[in-house]
Amino acid sequence: MDLRKTAAPFLAAWALAASCGRLAFADGPVPHSHQHEGVAEKFPEHPAVGEDAPDFRLRDLGGRWIGLGEYLGRGYLVLLFSSVSSPSFRKTALQMDRLAKNWERLEVKVVAVYTREAHPAALRKKAPRSYRERAALARRAWADLKLKIPVLIDEWEDPVHRAYGAMPGSAFLLDSHGRIVARHSRASADSMEKELQRELRITVPPE
Repeated sequence: MDLRKTAAPFLAAWALAASCGRLAFADGPVPHSHQHEGVAEKFPEHPAVGEDAPDFRLRDLGGRWIGLGEYLGRGYLVLLFSSVSSPSFRKTALQMDRLAKNWERLEVKVVAVYTREAHPAALRKKAPRSYRERAALARRAWADLKLKIPVLIDEWEDPVHRAYGAMPGSAFLLDSHGRIVARHSRASADSMEKELQRELRITVPPE
């Protein structure tokens, strides 16, 4: 096994966290009020494909309340759950940003929901201890990566993430009526593009 390849995703996530002013290596348990309490170890059965997606209202980076329904009505919506300490955050966020741009003319939208940190041990110093600090960390991450996809900040107790199974790094594809047509325990732009090609009955993704 090539340990350098195995460790690469974690190092990339830590590097991004460091650029946000949040990284410190821990000698012991991380003092974080959430830790991994309530985080699913495996993807729950619900909400399942064919079911209506749980409705919600959350604030964006500007503090404006936005409901799920504002993204429905036309086309498809990719709903991504993530946090900056996830090993795949940087890669997935950038790929989803490109997906949103490439599929925009086919009325596909991508929205991220920023949740509790997937690996709080990577954020020992100044780890988010309130909703305001979580929003500030998301704001820095979006600015550092120059992401265009909108991000909504889950409330401190993560009611939306819990409603969608509380699986870190998961993604859902919703149709225009808010029905779940696909769900992935690990978000992947490539896999989501295949789902969109199947739904839209096209063989080649748009460029």
